[in-house]
Amino acid sequence: MNKLVMECKASVNGFRKTLSHAVDHCGPTAKRISLKAISDVKGLPSASQIFQDSCLKLQKATKAVFLSEPVESTLEELYRNVEDICAQKMIMELYSSLKVIFSEYVVGLQPQFLKVGFQLSAVAQCWGLYCKKMLLIRNIFLFMDRQLLQLNPQNLQIWDLALKLFREDVITQEKVQSRLMCQILDEIHKERCGEAIDRQLLRTVIRMLVDLKLYDSIFLAEFLCKSQQLYAYEADTLSRQLSVPEYLLHVDKRIIEEEDRLVVYLDSNSTRSLLISTLVSELLTRPLDYLLDNGLVNPLKTKQTSQLSLLFSLVSRVPNGIEKLRTHFRNYIIQMGREMVENPTHDPEKDRNMIQNLLDSRDFLSEITVSCFSNDPSFMRVLQEAYEEFINQRPNKPAEFLAKYLDSHLRSGNKAQTEEELDKLMDKAMILFRFIDGKDIFEAFYTKELAKRLLLNKSASVDAEKAMLSKLKQECGPNYTRKMETMFQDIELSKQLSKNFRLSLPDTYAIELSVNVICPASWPPYPQTTANYPPEMVTLREEFTRFYLSHHQGRKLIYEPSLGTCVVKAKFPMTPNLRKELQVSELQALVLLQFNQSDNAPITYTTIAENTGIEEKELKRTLLSLAAGKGQRVLKKTPGNLEIENDHQFIFNTEFHHRLTRIKFNQVQLKETEQEQVATEERVFADRVAHVDCCIVRIMKTRKTIDHNSLLSEVYKQLQFPLKASDVKKRIENLIERDYMKRDSSNAATYHYVS
Repeated sequence: MNKLVMECKASVNGFRKTLSHAVDHCGPTAKRISLKAISDVKGLPSASQIFQDSCLKLQKATKAVFLSEPVESTLEELYRNVEDICAQKMIMELYSSLKVIFSEYVVGLQPQFLKVGFQLSAVAQCWGLYCKKMLLIRNIFLFMDRQLLQLNPQNLQIWDLALKLFREDVITQEKVQSRLMCQILDEIHKERCGEAIDRQLLRTVIRMLVDLKLYDSIFLAEFLCKSQQLYAYEADTLSRQLSVPEYLLHVDKRIIEEEDRLVVYLDSNSTRSLLISTLVSELLTRPLDYLLDNGLVNPLKTKQTSQLSLLFSLVSRVPNGIEKLRTHFRNYIIQMGREMVENPTHDPEKDRNMIQNLLDSRDFLSEITVSCFSNDPSFMRVLQEAYEEFINQRPNKPAEFLAKYLDSHLRSGNKAQTEEELDKLMDKAMILFRFIDGKDIFEAFYTKELAKRLLLNKSASVDAEKAMLSKLKQECGPNYTRKMETMFQDIELSKQLSKNFRLSLPDTYAIELSVNVICPASWPPYPQTTANYPPEMVTLREEFTRFYLSHHQGRKLIYEPSLGTCVVKAKFPMTPNLRKELQVSELQALVLLQFNQSDNAPITYTTIAENTGIEEKELKRTLLSLAAGKGQRVLKKTPGNLEIENDHQFIFNTEFHHRLTRIKFNQVQLKETEQEQVATEERVFADRVAHVDCCIVRIMKTRKTIDHNSLLSEVYKQLQFPLKASDVKKRIENLIERDYMKRDSSNAATYHYVS
């Protein structure tokens, strides 16, 4: 078998190479065949000629695109030319020629931007056309564009090259940049002043700066500077011209407008924080103290919640703004509270309304913290701290008035509230109760009023009474309410005792008797009152005494007339066929019985005093309640003034009439006098002394040895009522004199327990 040797000559990229290999051939002789490259064929173009022709065609097409002239070749033909050049590894040669054309075209754009009267619309039009042309050219050279970075990462692709040339040869030219920035900022200023502008045009131009990566370097700083100047001017002028609410509305409007600009035509990513902080710094931070001094109190007083919400919203943008707002809020609450609590003129009406005003104010301020201050917990803490501070500026009185306020709502006759409303009111009262230091003062007055409600059957609801007791117990512990719980037990036992007594009576009495037997240790002390009773009442009272002592030997009963009530049946000439029932106090009943004579003769004050045996001051108050009380004048007084002398006369009022069958008379003997208030407070102070002594002894017994400051700290920690260091020092001296403790021989500020 013969082999045919084939030799091929080829030319690739100007380099020639010979390829030879053997091929099996079944012939008698071997033949040699020579193959020549096409380029060796006479009349065909060379590779360099092909590159030059293709490059020329592409350059011509590129220039036609730039000049907005028709392109002779199709895009497909041009794309094939680019592929051919790339196949011949002539990419960088083509790229270099393209950069020259780009640069010449971009430099030729400069005169357009320097024309007199050149406007932003022309900039936008030029930029838009430039981008379209560059994108078209990029599509033609896409094959080359994709390989540029592979050849050298430093190469700029066509779009990036176009941006670079436009940025360096047009926009950043000093005159062009200055004119362009001036026009952009003028348009923004016009809009800020209320003029209508072409926002889409502005968006296009600013987007151009973003695409050219010039937004931050040539626009943003100047834009922020102009913004700062404008808002500094507004802060200086408008803060003087506008009221604070109007100024805040203006600032809020400015923020909304700037947020809108950020969305519509500014670059929000790089601008938002800087622009808003500039606005806040000039319009809010600088005049913040003025805004808080003049923009918080009035909306709080007039309950302008929308203004308060706006104030909080704006101040929260200011560094440390919320902290300053809290301080002003706290100062306002303390000032307001002091005006409510303090009463230098001793106006009784102001004291009566104190608690209701405090509750109403706290409700409103709590609502403000939730709805206007974003339910910020720090504002609720400030509210509580402020209340605790001012409510104790006037010692003891808030505690006393809170007890009386609760009494006014827990008494019968207060039918305006449902049980649910009453429970909410008690919850609110407990909030004030927590702020009060003098909880022992509250306990004394509340117990006193509770006793009246229980003894006179004046409680509106037993369930409400026990609910209030439960709230106090939960807040202060069982020791605080132990006496009150005993009072309820005494009343329950007395009801059963009275029932058993009536069942035990052998005879029927004309008078029905119910007795409350109370333990003096748990009830408030009452001054003993003497009075002369009719024989029927004396007999019945003695009968009950025998009954009670028969079941409870060794005990002693003391009757207290000032706490008793009676229902007296009476006939009046104006309603002869209808018997009225007069619900009166026991002392009022004794006085009325003096006029139970058929001749209806007048009786002097002296005679009434001798017959009843009632103390002078109490008797005069009782007579006035029957002769001068509104709607309850069953007696007539001569002369008709409010002073009572010994020779003044009283007579049964035959002209008395009333629409009700059962008439409740004012219980004048229950009205607390100033002396009684003082006595209650003194009793509390005496209890405090005992508590302080017990507390000190208890601490000394535990610690054995302790220094003065540590002892004071322990005493303050354990006691619930306000205490001065001087008061504690006096009790320490007293206990040293009584040998409960002694001073250290070498250090007078150290104490030792004496066992």
